[in-house]
Order: sequence, then C-alpha cells, then structure tokens
Amino acid sequence: VLLRWSNALHSRNLTDFICECVPMMIFMVCFFGWMDVMILYKWVNPIDNPPSIINSLICMAMGQEDKFPLWDGSVQIAQTLMMWTVLSVPVMLLPKPFVLLMQHNRKQRKAAGQGASAPLLQDEEAG
Repeated sequence: VLLRWSNALHSRNLTDFICECVPMMIFMVCFFGWMDVMILYKWVNPIDNPPSIINSLICMAMGQEDKFPLWDGSVQIAQTLMMWTVLSVPVMLLPKPFVLLMQHNRKQRKAAGQGASAPLLQDEEAG
C-alpha cells in the first residue's frame, strides 16, 4: 500500500491517489489495524480467559455481536471500523473508471474541436 502511495505521488496522479490509495489505506487500517490493536491489548493486559481474536474478527466481518469482547466498548468500535471498511471498497472500485472515462471523453472532444479547424489533407503543389 505504501508503494502504491509513493507511485501515485511520484507520478503526480491525483486520481490514483484519491480513488485507490486513500481507500486502500482506510481498508487496511480499519481491518488489520484493529487486529493489531487487539493483539497488543491481549499481550499487555493479562486476561484469565482471553477471547479469541480470530472469532472477534469473524464476528466483526459477519456483523455479529462478539459475545466475548476484549473490553467494554470494543464491539462498538469494531462495528464502526467495519462500516468504514465496507464503505471503502466501493470507493476503491467505482469512481476511477468513471473519472478515466470522463477524462477520455474530454480529450476526444478537445481533439475533435481542434481537428475541425485544420484541414485533414493538405493540397500539394504539382511540381
């Protein structure tokens, strides 16, 4: 993801940056970042019967309530992060083709407008 960011910034491609890089980062941070937070919390805080992180992530992805959360309020945080994760997917997939289509159509109209003012064939002088 970071390489994708650097490529978009290096090529100064705002479309790639907004339509791909930002949603990719939101997806990664909201899902895998949450998993990392749960792992760190489990390491730092001793719990007698620690809940399974895998089950917590499955409940998060399936939209089910986690019956054994790591702490009070973690279910609400997981639901909010999952909402952002789900919303980032269509933002990652849908806008870029439409933006590229609009750019292509704009270039075609511009080329057609310039082509009408100049003759297609130049007359050659008989020599």
